[in-house]
Amino acid sequence: MSSQGQVSSVSATATIASAASTIIDATSSYSVAKSSGAATSVRHEQANVEHVWYGILGLLGLATAVNSSYLVWSIFCRYGARHVRSTASAQPSGRVALRRLPQAVLSLLRIVSFRMRIPYVDMTLLELLLAVMYVGGCLVWSFAPKDNVLPRVNLAPATWAGNTGKIAAGQLPLAVVLALKNSPITWLTGIGHERLVPVHRMVSRCIFVLVWLHLAGVYIQSPAKFINEGWKVAGLVGVVAQTITTIFGIQQIRRRYYEVFYSSHVVLILVFLIAVHIHCIPVKFDMYMWAVWAIWGFDRLVRAGRYIVFNLLLPSTSPEALVECIRAKGLRVTLKRKIPGGWKAGQHAFVAFPKLGIESHPFTILSVYDKDEGSGEAELVFIIRAMGGQTKTLLDLAMPTGSCELTALVDGPYGHPEDIRPFSTCVFIAGGTGVTYTLARMHQLFRDVLASNACTKRVVFVWAIRTEAESQWILADLAKIVALAPQSLSVSVAVFVTGVSHDRAIVHSPTLGKDCDLAKALALSTLARSDCHSSVSPRMEKEVDGCDEKTDEGFSDSQGSGMCTPTNAGTDYFDSGVSTPTFPACADTALPLSPGGITRRFGRPDVRNILEEEVTASEGAVAVDVSGPDGLVNAVRSALCQPFAGPAATLRGTPTVMLSVEQFRM
Repeated sequence: MSSQGQVSSVSATATIASAASTIIDATSSYSVAKSSGAATSVRHEQANVEHVWYGILGLLGLATAVNSSYLVWSIFCRYGARHVRSTASAQPSGRVALRRLPQAVLSLLRIVSFRMRIPYVDMTLLELLLAVMYVGGCLVWSFAPKDNVLPRVNLAPATWAGNTGKIAAGQLPLAVVLALKNSPITWLTGIGHERLVPVHRMVSRCIFVLVWLHLAGVYIQSPAKFINEGWKVAGLVGVVAQTITTIFGIQQIRRRYYEVFYSSHVVLILVFLIAVHIHCIPVKFDMYMWAVWAIWGFDRLVRAGRYIVFNLLLPSTSPEALVECIRAKGLRVTLKRKIPGGWKAGQHAFVAFPKLGIESHPFTILSVYDKDEGSGEAELVFIIRAMGGQTKTLLDLAMPTGSCELTALVDGPYGHPEDIRPFSTCVFIAGGTGVTYTLARMHQLFRDVLASNACTKRVVFVWAIRTEAESQWILADLAKIVALAPQSLSVSVAVFVTGVSHDRAIVHSPTLGKDCDLAKALALSTLARSDCHSSVSPRMEKEVDGCDEKTDEGFSDSQGSGMCTPTNAGTDYFDSGVSTPTFPACADTALPLSPGGITRRFGRPDVRNILEEEVTASEGAVAVDVSGPDGLVNAVRSALCQPFAGPAATLRGTPTVMLSVEQFRM
């Protein structure tokens, strides 16, 4: 090639490289001069946003397949319980059996994916892996070259600015779907909306990173044209709104100032979506925003329809709820509604009191579904720990007379509790108001066993509370449910009072076995409710710090059910070990009762010992349900990571263990 041709070629290449910095769309054509004087068109491939969705849909498909397989297995086991004579399973022989390799793999996956938490990030290995895959995939698709054609425009600010903006807009429908109360993801995968909140937060923060990269790329490309048009100003407004709500969403700020976070989140996200929609119209990317509005509108229509149907079109005999004071800053809320289809044990509902404001709060339903044949109504019972805000106002209203009646609006049920009917042994562990979840689950399980619709042979119920006064919350309910336990079941029920020292004078509640005096128990419970002004020690009435109430669009740091339970207890609060005194079953602080009765003990429950004994002695698969403060939940997770529940033990015949956690992480 002549020197003139080389100069011409280099000049053309330099011109192309310079022009690349002005590209907004990743699909571009370049004219490259050849020595013959002719030109050829070079076209770079565009970053396709739909390709990111292929990975997302693939993960959803996998989760749906796993959920479907579990449902089929559950139906098969329950069919066997109804139609096949049960036979005792052989105890573990201690010898390795390769035929149990699938169960061992399942145990290993459950431990590494759902129970082991990564230090400092408060995530399980599966959650961390999904976060890295998702965020990494979006970034790679924004910066990686889509072809091998020169010049490389993928690293030009204009190119990755356009890519990050498009991918961020394309992920907005996913972020909205994950925040819905009526999410199609829940219907497909069986994952409740409260468990999708961390995933929603992950997607939102990924969009936050992409939006700022888009902003930086556009500014680097042309500072003079950064906000020279209205649609660009709208984009900047959206970035500012999302940045503020992301800052308020930081865990330490969110939990300390939850009411501020919630109010600002509602307003600023609405501003963000409107501004982004305006920004996307000129670049023909507003179809994703129309999808956002359609998804959000569908959820609002469903929720509004439920409010209208449950509270207006299907009126109850009384629209008012009975709010009773039950000691230890506890409230018992009882109301009746016609709920088509009823609810599952362990689900929650949103309750609003118009007299106190328009906001609604989620509470786990303590009662199981019992429809009155005459009126068609069912009674919903909630146990609430009065903290601040609306629940404190409820307590103030009920305090003077011990109870009050308020008009209440109900929306629900929500949540997707796991089906525990196929399991041979069911262990329920709760702390504080988390008992509303486990007690309802145990009550429904007893009914299923009586109807020959469950395979359960052994039930263990553990409830940890800080003060004796809290035991009055559900004393009568617990007595009735234990008395209804089928004779075929082996039942163990224990209440641990953790805030009382071992050498303190002990005041025992009545022994409640299957032959207990229910009328006496009910009278005692009623007396406790009316005894709101009875003198108790400051220690018993001391409110746990750092516990905020739940609100409509999410949940605060309260990890239990019903209402707020202590969450600032250290991890070792419920742990067992040398430095953590616990009391075994034979301790002199326990009340010896007949099988199936209720045992009251003082001290922290040794959850590792309890779980190891039940798992190693079970004849079949074990289900563990836990609800309560972080310390209790973490102790149960840690215990089920021990060798007795690991793959090696499973190979030797120890049954597999499924852990279900009701933990609202907001």
